[in-house]
Amino acid sequence: MPARPARTTIPADAARRLWVRWVVDSLFMLWLTTWSATIVCAQDDTGTTDQGKSAAEPATKEAEAPAEQSFFFWMDNSITVLPYGWGFAVDPEEQSTLTFEHAHESAIGDLFFFIDLTRFHDIPDELGDDAKWTWYGEISPRLSVGKILDQDLSFSLFRRSLFEFKDVLLAAQYERGEDPDVAEAALAGLGLDLDVREAGLLGRLGKFKYVQLNLYARAELTETQREGFRDMQVTMVAAYPLELGSTRFLIDGYFDWVVGIGSEQSSFHFNPQVKLDVGNYWGKPEKLYAGVELDFWWDKYQIKDSSAFDTNQQAVSLLLKYHF
Repeated sequence: MPARPARTTIPADAARRLWVRWVVDSLFMLWLTTWSATIVCAQDDTGTTDQGKSAAEPATKEAEAPAEQSFFFWMDNSITVLPYGWGFAVDPEEQSTLTFEHAHESAIGDLFFFIDLTRFHDIPDELGDDAKWTWYGEISPRLSVGKILDQDLSFSLFRRSLFEFKDVLLAAQYERGEDPDVAEAALAGLGLDLDVREAGLLGRLGKFKYVQLNLYARAELTETQREGFRDMQVTMVAAYPLELGSTRFLIDGYFDWVVGIGSEQSSFHFNPQVKLDVGNYWGKPEKLYAGVELDFWWDKYQIKDSSAFDTNQQAVSLLLKYHF
């Protein structure tokens, strides 16, 4: 039996750089794949190429046969720049962040992921670049039970309800920070898409763009907490468009509530964005936004707030966001 070759060890700094490069390359390849799939599906649906050339099938045949629906219903990518933010807890008080986000809905469900690259301000140069920069990402796939079974699963809890459940989904999420010994978790559970009525408790409201509710079992995967699914998390994501004359706003965001079962510490993270649709002024709505991001986090990172260590966060960041 041949001898097993000796295992090569990689320095921690080099391993971290390789991991970051792998993440960035993987995200780029995923974006490139989904973008290419979108172009192909768009060509199939319209029967033309991007140069306007006709497809092989005659137009009369296309008119006779029903068009096949694309696998991707819609897709969105965005870059968000938070050039300056202040009021952060646990981490350095002042920060800047660059975020890439991808979201799509398909014939089997939906997917959302993001990755943050954050720079901490006022870090002494002698601590090096590793102390000034960090990254964090999440990926959240959901499988639609209604779409897979081709069934309408919409229902309401009451006859006169403020909202209706539109779909039931199998939801999962993976969270990962630069240091997996500090931030890494896996979540699995049930997702619900909600249709909120236009008539609200405070009178008639416009319709929400979307509302999602996910109920997860949560497992910490850090070095000291690999003990399986021992906690629960409730996540709600929503977006509400608002128009004042010719001016359009979008208020969107999420909250994460880590319940804190047993010996686990609870935590509540509320992260809304209030944005002006700048692109609408020159006929490109929902492309370019400017505004602010609010970041409220009680018992941040599930560290209990105390007089000795403040872990309750009230932060504000300037925001510029571009969708493509």
